Amino acid sequence: MKNECYIVRDLMPSYIDQLCSDESKGFIEQHVKDCASCSHIWQQMRAELNDGEKVELPSRIEQKKPFEKVSNLLKAQGNFSQFLKASFWISLLITIVLLAFSFNNFIPWQENQQEAERVEQQRQEIMDKAIAALSVEGMPDKTALQTVFDQYEEQLQHIAVFVKEDVGDNSSLPAEPSAMFPIDYEKALLFVGENGEITEPIVSNDYDIGTIVMASGESLVQFEYKNAYLQTVENAHQTKYYSLKVWELFSLPLAFGLITLFIFAIWSYQKRIMKPMELQIG
Repeated sequence: MKNECYIVRDLMPSYIDQLCSDESKGFIEQHVKDCASCSHIWQQMRAELNDGEKVELPSRIEQKKPFEKVSNLLKAQGNFSQFLKASFWISLLITIVLLAFSFNNFIPWQENQQEAERVEQQRQEIMDKAIAALSVEGMPDKTALQTVFDQYEEQLQHIAVFVKEDVGDNSSLPAEPSAMFPIDYEKALLFVGENGEITEPIVSNDYDIGTIVMASGESLVQFEYKNAYLQTVENAHQTKYYSLKVWELFSLPLAFGLITLFIFAIWSYQKRIMKPMELQIG
């Protein structure tokens, strides 16, 4: 065997692993072409290398499967985390917008509530003063009743005092200032308006919210609001009985706020349980 054969065979593993220099590579390739014995050894080494790779490949695939599962899990959890993150910020933004909208509506709502309270307090004041204008026997004091009317002239159309027995069914008469359909003024014991005592027939207003009635002792007091003031009375009535409550005004931002907190809690928990796995894989 030539010395070149020894050298070539020693270099063959390095050649196969592509570790030798370009000069050695050219030398080996040229020698294998000219030497049948070294060429045969070269073919055997190539065959053994391919067989070894075929045996190792399934084993490597099996070894990689658990890591691929963990990698897929981490990827899925990462996508879920991104979804939770986006959901949290979107929900937070919606909550802020709804909260700003609710606060914007809260100011006029509060003003309407204050106006409704003012109208109701004024109604109570008018009735208390009209009742106070009655004598001990329940008979009306014309001068005192006219003074009450003059004090609230911008709001009132008439004030009338009745004897309860002349009204009819006393069981339905309210003991507190209440809105109801007006009693016929022809039955009034005393009836005053802008120009003092009214003696001519007056047609009652058929708008029940605009007429306030209250029974006291054997007497009953009734007053009507002016037409120009009825819209204020109507708004106060609507506000008192049909307007939203404070919690209803803020119900949407409150609901979205709870949703936002829920999403944030899930997001935080998901990040906490995935962190040890990421550290292990990393």
